[in-house]
Amino acid sequence: MLNTIYQKFKLYFVSKTLQFSNSPLAYPFLFVICLIEAIIFPLPQEIIMIPMMAVNKAKIYMIAFVCLTGSLAGAVIAYFIGLFLFESLGMLILETLHMNNAFYDFVSDIEQYGFLYVFIGGFTPLPFKVVTLSSGFLNINFLIFILACILSRSIRFFLIGFLIKTYGEQVMREFEKRLTLYSIFFIIIILLIIFYIST
Repeated sequence: MLNTIYQKFKLYFVSKTLQFSNSPLAYPFLFVICLIEAIIFPLPQEIIMIPMMAVNKAKIYMIAFVCLTGSLAGAVIAYFIGLFLFESLGMLILETLHMNNAFYDFVSDIEQYGFLYVFIGGFTPLPFKVVTLSSGFLNINFLIFILACILSRSIRFFLIGFLIKTYGEQVMREFEKRLTLYSIFFIIIILLIIFYIST
């Protein structure tokens, strides 16, 4: 039953995603999502990027490049918000996303390690807006900041593209075999998020 529903949803989702990824709005939309993700958007751009890559493998690396440019543009904006507007706009962003503690923890480390922490923050699941805002707030050398962002974001996006291009079908087959388990896991995550927001 669950698998049948999933298969129908999958066909619908794939057709709509493919249709959208071939539309003139696809790249501008993805660029904007990646830009605002580096500043304030609470969810990672991969929730849009990965489905687009999965259904349009011929454009995987182009999609990764659009994500890279959008993310870098957002990183630059967030850097200057942290540098010039932190007390007003920067704090508002952090408070809205409940990231004050993550920000101050990151600040204490980035002062000491600079490039390494910007690089790690751009590559790992650590919220990228924490990295970008704190870099501007601490007036990290702008050239070092940009270089670390380019390297880390390039590795992240193009590595995801490579894995999808190389192992995409295998990953989907394994996913479908474990659909019930993943569905339960997904529901638990949603309930935890709702609980966290409500408290």
